[in-house]
Amino acid sequence: MKKNRLIVLLPLIFTSLAGCNSNNGGGQGGGGGEHNDAAYDDTREDYYDNVELRNKFNKDNQLNFDDEITNGLNDSVWNTLDGYWENGGTTPHNGVRRRNLFYTKDSDGNGYLALKARGLYNQEDPSQAGKPEGACIETKNSLGPGRYEVYMAAMPREGGVTAMWTYKCESTEDQSQNEIDIEIGGSAQYTNLWCTTWTTKNNKATKSPDVSDILYMNDGKIHKYTFDWYTDYGENHTGRVDWFIDGHFVHKIEGGTVTDIDMPIWLGIWMPSWAGNATWIEDYVIVDRVTYTAFDEDQYFIHKRAYNTYSPLAPSQSGIQTVDFASITNGLNKLSNASFEHTTPYANNDYYGWSQFQPTLFTGTHEFVNDASDGSKAFRVKANTTSDPEANEAYYYQRITCSYEGFKYKLEIDAKLDSADSEAEIILWQRRRSNSGTVTKTVIPVTSTTYQQISNEITMLENAGALDIFLHVKKGSATFDNAKLFRI
Repeated sequence: MKKNRLIVLLPLIFTSLAGCNSNNGGGQGGGGGEHNDAAYDDTREDYYDNVELRNKFNKDNQLNFDDEITNGLNDSVWNTLDGYWENGGTTPHNGVRRRNLFYTKDSDGNGYLALKARGLYNQEDPSQAGKPEGACIETKNSLGPGRYEVYMAAMPREGGVTAMWTYKCESTEDQSQNEIDIEIGGSAQYTNLWCTTWTTKNNKATKSPDVSDILYMNDGKIHKYTFDWYTDYGENHTGRVDWFIDGHFVHKIEGGTVTDIDMPIWLGIWMPSWAGNATWIEDYVIVDRVTYTAFDEDQYFIHKRAYNTYSPLAPSQSGIQTVDFASITNGLNKLSNASFEHTTPYANNDYYGWSQFQPTLFTGTHEFVNDASDGSKAFRVKANTTSDPEANEAYYYQRITCSYEGFKYKLEIDAKLDSADSEAEIILWQRRRSNSGTVTKTVIPVTSTTYQQISNEITMLENAGALDIFLHVKKGSATFDNAKLFRI
């Protein structure tokens, strides 16, 4: 996207300074004009474009903004946050931390905000090792009904939720949990967008429409995610939220679960256990642009004070560092322990990503050795020597989940046979989404007794849902090192 100059209409005012129970007009205008039946038909391809036939924008609203992050986040719009919520489940996480916010620019000079997700294997902070961690920003002001949009590439791995949501809690969530959500990556999948509205903890509506006919939301590309929030929609004058991806209408929720209280925007990546297993080192959300445009006074709302326990800080005071764009996008290695330098297990049968496949059936073993092609350690896989040739074999593998049709990868790995009579191969195994069957397998033999770089490009096929990288030794032993798997 060609980046333009940052537009902020007027300086914003902290929500916490505003009074309670103020009102931005009322009435039952339902769009402020004659009802246009076609404009309310959400099956039409032009439904997104015809928004102002349903309700006019207030383009002079002081809180409108269009932040293209060309030279970083705007201090008058955003705060960064440290904190956590829903820190339970099987794998407690470490919340959202501003240390995971970065600025980056592509080769054309376009600026982005990068939000790092730290997985289970991340060792940057030993005091928090094994606790997944994300990042979050929040607007300084609470915003009313209007169009909310973010242009971003979601964090692509299982184990994290990329989200843009509005949220305000006045006291406790049992009494006041005002919220509208776009959530990507819940339940360890990127085929269904999670759409949710709340007014209290127990008064909510959640839908998860399948959007895979439009895109897979972890395809690594910048997409436009939108919701339009109405408090007075159409002839029925009901609350309603419409969700869109790249201008395609995907779902609606209407009625009593749609709040009428203004809320700030929250944008981030967080790591609840219900998003799956974050068995990797790191990955990123890439944010290109965030916009808000208010509807006019026909959409009423109530302005209330927020209850907030987090630690807001202006972006310019947050120590946000710069990172190389290529290194966090297609140049990011998707394999964990790819250099085989972690020689002790992270967990039972888990060497920071490499696991023995069916050890009760295949009795081959492994060891970490000093015979490295790069670094100090390499991974030696050995077949057993009993009378059962098949049981003697050794399989070690790493799985890249949420890998869908059309995704392309390039694998590179250094490999060698430890003797001329050894037999070994690398298997690229595409599994179905259910992990209950095979889409296809590619077998690459190891043929040299000195290190050779094995390279292969993979295109995921129809019905694929995961990619397994197998190191397979049938006889003798083989040594592997310097593994890389890149998105291309």
